[in-house]
Amino acid sequence: MGIKYYLIGLIKAILRCFFIFKIRPKTVLFSAYSGKQYSCNPKYICEFLLKETKDELEIVWAFNDPNEFNNIDPRIKKIKFKSLKFIYYALTSRVVVDNVESWSILPRRKGQAVINTWHGGGAYKGVGLRREDTNALQDKNMINKHKRVNYYVSSSKAFTKMTLRDSFKYKGKVIECGMPRNDILIRYSQEKVNSIKRRLDLDNDTKIVIYAPTFRNSKSSNYEIDADAVLKALSDKTGKKWKMLYRSHYYVTDKNMSDNNIIDVSAYPDMQELLLISDVLITDYSSSIWDFSLMKKPAFLFANDLKEYKNERDFYTPIEEWPYPMSETMEELIQTIMDYDKEKAEIRINKHHAALKSCETGNASKIIGNMIIRKCCKGNK
Repeated sequence: MGIKYYLIGLIKAILRCFFIFKIRPKTVLFSAYSGKQYSCNPKYICEFLLKETKDELEIVWAFNDPNEFNNIDPRIKKIKFKSLKFIYYALTSRVVVDNVESWSILPRRKGQAVINTWHGGGAYKGVGLRREDTNALQDKNMINKHKRVNYYVSSSKAFTKMTLRDSFKYKGKVIECGMPRNDILIRYSQEKVNSIKRRLDLDNDTKIVIYAPTFRNSKSSNYEIDADAVLKALSDKTGKKWKMLYRSHYYVTDKNMSDNNIIDVSAYPDMQELLLISDVLITDYSSSIWDFSLMKKPAFLFANDLKEYKNERDFYTPIEEWPYPMSETMEELIQTIMDYDKEKAEIRINKHHAALKSCETGNASKIIGNMIIRKCCKGNK
């Protein structure tokens, strides 16, 4: 343990050599899910900046494989995540935007703004020091991870208190404006919905249910859902034709679930667009619960490993207070679908938003984007 901390100290000292380079006042560095994606909150902030600033800012994205993202806006400079160039930009950009705890070993320089948008809203599964499987060393590391950040984005007062203050022990500034990725769910056009459906070759007459299970520590899990039974129940309930989209968690390696009525959309780059076009969500403990509830659409929670998962993670908010009902067996899930009542469901959602003190505005990208513009273009600290 002593050697490890000595090495960390040595690395930090070496990294300070980059301090000879001046801060680049109009450069913004983005990354999402440790270089894996162009998505989530960073994507929506980035696209606001591209729209509003023309060529005033230098916008840089770090990817594990930059060549996989040749279709993004050509004004974005792509670099390799965890490369020497990445370190340079991480230590010289005026603003750094991320959605996970990427490379917390990097120091934050005076004059830099490091914004962590996180990648989940509401207050559901425990993270950070809330988890039951952490030890003292991990706890100390968790606290240190968040020292680099001087702005966190929050979806609700409950997230601010339970996750940021209690679990992360974060003491910096919090921007309580909602999640930028949720703007698309609160303020959207039918034209956008139709465009996404065309991309996925989905017709407007077919109803969509998306199944999106969350991450387990094993990184591979047998998600035992009877898709045919779900589709039949939805068809019986509504009298409509249904298809299922299957979306695995970005950390999960799982079997392909595609057949005639099931489309595997795990590789689709933007989860929010999938939520937007879906008429029903089925998940377990995913923060997509929060996102989807903003549209007041029906959702059903299904988890056949509830007891085991609760021992592993625990929950901030009791399951009984979540915006949607939980089922532990397929029989329960089918019955819950058949018993769905729109009016009662909306009352439950509204009560949940009030209990967690939602901060969602539908303008989060604009609020954070304008803050970045002020820092980069107007010299604000």
